[in-house]
Amino acid sequence: MPDRRSTNRSAASPADTRSSLPPMQDDGLPTLPTGEPVLQRWFVLALIALGVGALAVTVWALASIDREQLSAAERRPAGGAEVTIERGEAILADTQDASPGPDCAQGIRLVGDAGSQAAARVAMAGACQLVATGDFPRARDGLVEWIAADGLMRIATFELSGVESSTRVADERMILELNAKFQFEDAVTGTPAVIHQLELIADPLWPGEPIGATAELEAARSQHEACRRLEFPGEPPRGCLDVEELLAEEDPIGALVEVGFRDDRAGG
Repeated sequence: MPDRRSTNRSAASPADTRSSLPPMQDDGLPTLPTGEPVLQRWFVLALIALGVGALAVTVWALASIDREQLSAAERRPAGGAEVTIERGEAILADTQDASPGPDCAQGIRLVGDAGSQAAARVAMAGACQLVATGDFPRARDGLVEWIAADGLMRIATFELSGVESSTRVADERMILELNAKFQFEDAVTGTPAVIHQLELIADPLWPGEPIGATAELEAARSQHEACRRLEFPGEPPRGCLDVEELLAEEDPIGALVEVGFRDDRAGG
């Protein structure tokens, strides 16, 4: 008769079975109940290394792209017969509420929501203070023309984000637009851009023909003077840096003609 005790002793107990299995891995990779890896670990680690390498190459490639730098003239491209500076498409405030402008611009209507009107008012009030000094006669002439044309002023988000201001004729009214960025910083930084537009409005052939290159250069000089006189809470606006660069050009008129301004030089 077989010795059952001997048979039972020879059978592997569950504890013996567990102890004979490979040790469980604790490296975070998926593991079968037996302790064996779902995937070979060298394969998983290789995939991770390849992913990290691909990401590094992508970042390097993007950082190495030679992005074309626009010149100061190219950042204020000429508009056309009814637009001073091209700003592309624009996103305007939904509301068309309006209120009178400040000080010298009470004949102007500020259009938009409360925030837009507040920013436009600050920028315009700064321009009025500069015009009142008598040192910006062309800007004063432009202000008179703007008021006579039933002028409006509004804030807009420009497609060409580097453009700070633009004026256009629409529905027989002259509309001066400021870049919406001035609504999110101290709006006095928008004052030089307003002076720039007032100077352009004074061009006797506009609307009707594109702004002349010499008119734009004179407007840039006045904008530069406005930048010099004003005190900004932080860094000066980009437009102030642009006019410095433009005025330092060897041939600023030629640079402006290349971006679409009317060649109004003698013999041009």
